[in-house]
Amino acid sequence: MVHPYKEIYLSDAMANLAEAFQVAAYDYKFSLDFFMSLFIVSGIAAQFEVGNPKYIVGKSGAELTQEIVLRTNAAELRQIDTSFKAPREDYWTGWVLAYYQWYSAKSFKEIQDIITPENLRAKYNPYHEMDEMQIVDYINSKVDKARAVSRLQMYRKYFGMSQSELAKEAYVNLRTLQQYEIGAKDIGKASVATLESLSKVLKCEVKDLI
Repeated sequence: MVHPYKEIYLSDAMANLAEAFQVAAYDYKFSLDFFMSLFIVSGIAAQFEVGNPKYIVGKSGAELTQEIVLRTNAAELRQIDTSFKAPREDYWTGWVLAYYQWYSAKSFKEIQDIITPENLRAKYNPYHEMDEMQIVDYINSKVDKARAVSRLQMYRKYFGMSQSELAKEAYVNLRTLQQYEIGAKDIGKASVATLESLSKVLKCEVKDLI
C-alpha cells in the first residue's frame, strides 16, 4: 500500500493531530464532529493528507487548532491551557484518525463519511488498549459493510423496484430489507434462503450481495 508520506513523520503527525483534537474539545469546547468539519474546511486537512511538513511536524497540536479556528472564524482565539493533561478519548481519536489517514491514504472527508469522530471516540474502550491495526480493521469493516449495502441498493434501483416491491417478490420482511439497506443488519448473516430469494429477484449471484 502506498502511504501519503514517509513513516518517519507518522508519530509526530499522530501526536499533533491528537493534541489538536484534545485542545479543540478541552479549551474550545467543540464537539469532535464540528472540529473535524473545521479541519476539513480550513484546508489544513488537505495539507495533512499529503504530508506537508509545515503541518504534520512543524506545528504543535495547539498551534494547529489555533490556525484552524483563525482560518474558519469559528470562535475567538483563546488562551490554551498548557498544563499537562493526561491523554483521553479526544486525544486518542485524533491519534487514530491521523494513523488511519496515513495507512489508508483516504482523505479526511472520506474517513468522516465512513465514521464520524464522535462515533470513533465511542470505540475508545476497548480499542485504546489495542494495536492501531485493530481499529484500522474495524474502520475497514465499516467500509466493506457500506459497499455491501450499496450493492443491494444498486441492484434494486437498477431494476426500478421499490423496497416494498422487492420485499414482496423476494418474500422478505419489508422492515428486515430496510435494515439490510441501511446497514442496521448485516446482510452477510442473512439466511441462505433469504439471500437466494433476493439474488433470484435481482438476477445476481448471492456473492454479489455479500
